[in-house]
Amino acid sequence: MADNQAEYYRGVEAGAAALAAARRAGCDAAAATAALHAAASGLLAARDDAPRACTPGCTACCHFPVGVRLGEALRLADALASAPRLAAAVRADAAATATTAWGALVGRPCPLLVDGRCAVYDARPLPCRALASADAAACADALAGASGAVVPRDEVAWWRGLGLAAAADGELGPRELRSALAAVLAARAGVAAVAFAGSRACP
Repeated sequence: MADNQAEYYRGVEAGAAALAAARRAGCDAAAATAALHAAASGLLAARDDAPRACTPGCTACCHFPVGVRLGEALRLADALASAPRLAAAVRADAAATATTAWGALVGRPCPLLVDGRCAVYDARPLPCRALASADAAACADALAGASGAVVPRDEVAWWRGLGLAAAADGELGPRELRSALAAVLAARAGVAAVAFAGSRACP
């Protein structure tokens, strides 16, 4: 636990520093989040002592619900500005799952998953960046609900990612990806934060 705690606070400190620098430079929320994600790249990178089985087309983790922060929702919305069909698919999926229990979202593919790949990979949120596994088969078993399935997660990256996310929480906290992104996409300019606040909170 002590090591995990240290990695968590390493993420908090790196995230806070990246966001503070971005804000001093006058960045808006989406651009500040891009700076946060850039800082995350080094902290969450693969290491020799933690081999990863994650490869393009490996999508088990893309079938679990994800929480995003306001800046991440705005960055994702920017990424969808040139993809109206995908934006429409996100809105449709958000409407279809509006009353679905959080746990029941497990197994439902992320609406940003297209042909086995994330369509907005460069703008993907922190939970997607921080989760890495050494065994793709274990991930598939966990998704299928196999008894005793344990995913050999990269704990260093995971706890650093939690710290980075905590630095970005602000006053609102995370919201479910579909709901948050649909709300931001539908919002008028200047009221995206209000729309985000009204979207589905993570449990």
